[in-house]
Amino acid sequence: MVDTTSPVREAATVAYTPVELNRLISREIAGRLREVAAMHQNIGDAMAVGDGVTFDEWRRSIWHHAEAHRLEQLAAAELAGVTDGADR
Repeated sequence: MVDTTSPVREAATVAYTPVELNRLISREIAGRLREVAAMHQNIGDAMAVGDGVTFDEWRRSIWHHAEAHRLEQLAAAELAGVTDGADR
């Protein structure tokens, strides 16, 4: 329920420089890439468990692990770009 008896608060304004804004965006992108990488890792792990794993399941498991690794590398590159341009 909305409190209609309290005085209205003004919204705080935050100003970011372009470099700071790029850092924030890059950190968000890297975080999301890592989330998706973790999802692929979990899927790959789950597909490779058990004695009755077919060749196709094993192959898809390998693909998921490779995709997780690729996304982790992208996330690291995104963060490296943030630190490389920090002083510009």
